[in-house]
Amino acid sequence: MPNAVAIELDRRHGDTFTCLDVVKGNVRLYLSSEETLAHIQIKMEAVSKSTLVVPKHRKGRDKPNSKKTVSESHKLLYVTQILFPPEDVRNLDSKGTGKDGFTLAPGQYYYPFEFRIPINNRCLQSSSFLSKFSFSEGVDFSKDPRQHITTTLPPSLSDMDEATIKYFFKVTVKRAAFYRINMRQYNPFIFLPFEPPRPVMTGQQFFVRRKHRFNYTPVTGRTGGSVQSQKKKGFFSSLTSTSRSLTFLRQAGPEFYVEARMPDPPIVVPTEQIPLRLFIRSDEQCTTPIYLHSLQINLISHTLVAAQEHNKDIAFALTVVNLQNMKLPMGAMTNPAPTVYEAEFNLNKWPNAFLPNSVPPTFKTCNIARRYSMEIFMVISHGPTGDADTVALAFDINVYSGISPPEPLLHAIKEARQQAAVPNPYQIGPAAKHTPSTAITNENGTHRLSGPSPSPPADSLPTYDEAIASKVMPVSGPRRNFEQSANYYANMDDIDRDEK
Repeated sequence: MPNAVAIELDRRHGDTFTCLDVVKGNVRLYLSSEETLAHIQIKMEAVSKSTLVVPKHRKGRDKPNSKKTVSESHKLLYVTQILFPPEDVRNLDSKGTGKDGFTLAPGQYYYPFEFRIPINNRCLQSSSFLSKFSFSEGVDFSKDPRQHITTTLPPSLSDMDEATIKYFFKVTVKRAAFYRINMRQYNPFIFLPFEPPRPVMTGQQFFVRRKHRFNYTPVTGRTGGSVQSQKKKGFFSSLTSTSRSLTFLRQAGPEFYVEARMPDPPIVVPTEQIPLRLFIRSDEQCTTPIYLHSLQINLISHTLVAAQEHNKDIAFALTVVNLQNMKLPMGAMTNPAPTVYEAEFNLNKWPNAFLPNSVPPTFKTCNIARRYSMEIFMVISHGPTGDADTVALAFDINVYSGISPPEPLLHAIKEARQQAAVPNPYQIGPAAKHTPSTAITNENGTHRLSGPSPSPPADSLPTYDEAIASKVMPVSGPRRNFEQSANYYANMDDIDRDEK
């Protein structure tokens, strides 16, 4: 068996990690022969990579419609530990003992490690020469990102080709001889951040409504009774006939509103029931019930991807509810206010209305941002067999991770800020060495992500240093199994173009 190295993570609490988790594991090293090593290093990293295919703009040098690939990478998290040699050995006197490496006999070695995942990102400038190039379609020089924002660490992301966010551990066994290839191994892990502190529930409802009116077409016939078989008449006899035909007149029905309601603000957590209620609202009592025949709910993800001076807003629709042949009548009408009548459709008829556990929460980081909206399509009729019309509603929502910050953390940080007058950690100051920027507008008038972000409210999530100082225990409650695609675990060398 050849020499090998592996990372073994303690996953007793599942495959999904969150802020302030203490991640423990072992680096297992197997040596089939004697080896002289400089050190063994373990890293916990997060990389946000954006890639766009854009037109070339070199006049007279490029073919028409020629394209190039541009990319941008941000190291959102970078924490390291030296596992071997031990610290007391590394701190030997200046006589040079150990400068030629440390020799290990053949055998199997275990090196335990422990990291605590922070809350906020800390962008690290790339030091690798290879990280400045993209090899997708020819060699393309990639500029170092100079615009950064400080926010809560974003979730793992692997549901699209243009944007990827990966979290992983990486071990490097550095050999003492510079001409020998170092041993290296990765172990990706899935990250789901704390959700923002939720506002106090007041019972207020968010709603979106659309006005609608049914139009009717009566059946063609004769006045004064049923239609009977008649002989063919001449032109002049038809002029003197007393019977008249009905025309295809469009008659307007009563006016009403189709309304969707959710608790304010509208928040959805994957795998939990979407708190959606559907109403018919009118200024007068409806004598004929309105029927719901089909219901479709789509989640629209809007991903803003920025790479160098380019950006693109990418939308994708995911159908989460598709019910047909419902023939569901509206409920009994109530009169909650003068001249206001409303009836609700039975929400128990769509019990499986929830987002899948692969949906990331709403987030924003240096080069990628994700927001969501919801579309609702309802096919309704006036009565069970009336003409059916389609009514569409659309509105923005927030998707949350479902992992609430621990109350002791929020309480401790609030007290610490009041006593020490700690400035807002989200404000990027000179100490953070983050370059302030101005918005860059492309030909479509959209703006890239970078630039000073608005200050969050006073109860926003604290910085990593604040959280560590507060000595708050990690979250022990349940967390969802945040699924990722197979691409999340592949091509690790491509996203981690670090020093080799």
